Amino acid sequence: MPRHERLDFTNAIHYARVRGQDGLEIFFDSLGFRRFPLTPRSNAPHVQKFEQLLAAACAECGTLLHGYSVEPNSATLVLRTAGAPLRELMRRLVSRYSRYLRVEGFVPGKAVFGGRYDSKVIAPDYLAHAVRRAHRGPMASGLGKRRGEYPFSSDRAYSGEISSLPIAMRDVKLALEQAGHVGSRGYREFMGQEETPSVANLLSHGSPLDSRIAGDRAFVQDVRYLAAHPSAPPTREQFIACMARLLNKTSADIVSATHIGTLGRALVACYALRTGAATHSEVGRWFSVTGATLEQAIRHHRSVTPELFDLAVLPGLEFGTNV
Repeated sequence: MPRHERLDFTNAIHYARVRGQDGLEIFFDSLGFRRFPLTPRSNAPHVQKFEQLLAAACAECGTLLHGYSVEPNSATLVLRTAGAPLRELMRRLVSRYSRYLRVEGFVPGKAVFGGRYDSKVIAPDYLAHAVRRAHRGPMASGLGKRRGEYPFSSDRAYSGEISSLPIAMRDVKLALEQAGHVGSRGYREFMGQEETPSVANLLSHGSPLDSRIAGDRAFVQDVRYLAAHPSAPPTREQFIACMARLLNKTSADIVSATHIGTLGRALVACYALRTGAATHSEVGRWFSVTGATLEQAIRHHRSVTPELFDLAVLPGLEFGTNV
């Protein structure tokens, strides 16, 4: 049976899950977790590494993380792809975490993840429901009795604690307030409610019209249209001109074999990915270099001039959403 094509578009909300190979607890030891319930994070270095890689991938791809949870063999992510498509973020996250585990000697010579990640495009009306499902998933798996005690999710961030990675909570909290669940107490009330059968079926199986989408008929039609008609991304020339303005140089300087050229091309690659215009490999073909060369240049120049790589808006560059 052929695989369904992924659906994505700018600002799509995704409910995504990745799973390890059968029998592999790729994030933490469930027995160890139960044995040391008072200090679980210190006994789960793999989870902390996964969170670091997730935060880095979201920053690189311009993705907002609304919520997540990590279980011994799986991770659930609620994401908004404001820049690069979901497949690019997941490629980076999965490959980097697999590489990390192999370096640690955890699964030498064996695939870490079990097949493709699962994902559904979620209607905004179901964003809070998707986050609730992510936060309550570990309890449903028998990993704890009380949601607020579970350490490997974004639930504590929503409850006011400092998070180990950036969580975009504004849209979820606004949706809850509009439904009458105000503040921390309202959040706890909503999280304590059971899913209705219709919501549970929609998040588990998707729409009867399209299993890749969780929403009503009108939303399914909108998603299909937006996925089939993406807006035109900025061009190579637009990116080069933008970086020339940013650095107060000429476009010729950005393509030159100089220090400024290396910096300019690193900026082009960084923002092309973050806006969803092009991957590092595609930008590499623009300049006849490899994607790995650009990534190395990004790491170097970001360490020297981080302010250039973290702009909220690029001067004079037209694209669908702000970086």
